[in-house]
Amino acid sequence: MTRTIVVHSHRGGTGKSSVLANLAVLMATGGLRVGAVDTDLQSPTLDLLFGLGPGTGSLADYLLGRCEIEAAARTTAVPGLYVVPARSGTAALRELMTTGYDVGLLPEGFDRLAQQFALDVLLLDTHAGLNNESVTAMGSADVVLIMARADRIDLSGVEETIALAGKLACRRALVLSMAPEGIDRDAVRRRAEEVYGSPLAGILPYVPEMAALYGERIFAEALPDHPLVGEFRTILTALDARDEVSRA
Repeated sequence: MTRTIVVHSHRGGTGKSSVLANLAVLMATGGLRVGAVDTDLQSPTLDLLFGLGPGTGSLADYLLGRCEIEAAARTTAVPGLYVVPARSGTAALRELMTTGYDVGLLPEGFDRLAQQFALDVLLLDTHAGLNNESVTAMGSADVVLIMARADRIDLSGVEETIALAGKLACRRALVLSMAPEGIDRDAVRRRAEEVYGSPLAGILPYVPEMAALYGERIFAEALPDHPLVGEFRTILTALDARDEVSRA
């Protein structure tokens, strides 16, 4: 049975899409069949991170009835990892905004991808904040992984996402990103779990090497022995420890 994990953030700039890409690569290289769908129609990222060129379709094309969702899935350099880009160009976005689409096509498409490619895990990237696609993706999730930068302003928006996830039939976990050097990890973990009522799946430090890659390579592929990759694996372990991820 496919497990669906939604990666979401209340604000942009948390590294949400990059974290999803790294988790996808580590899962696939670990032997799982993984799908990743970019539902962020406004500001897509996964096509750039995975270096996807022109293809036979995108999520936007599927929503507009131009292709089947299976045809939009691209193979990657990592065996067993498939990626559905959000869109190509801006024409499809303008058309979606003008004509709209049937929101029921999203969960239907997710199910078809899982079946067609016999996926063990389906990862859904979302637009920051709450919109139609984000909420629908969360409604399909087994786990919502909430990303926030380790600062007071960013964390103030986490409550809204956690409140929504609490109304859905999914579990939730929190990841803090761009943590400053010397942070008291134990204190931060205790405080976050106390305030937000969700387990802290990981604390990701600010890493200059990530910025140096300019998004041209996925970190886990470029620097597999870097301590940050160990932090990504810690998140995977937390997600696998199902009893430790809270259910509302």
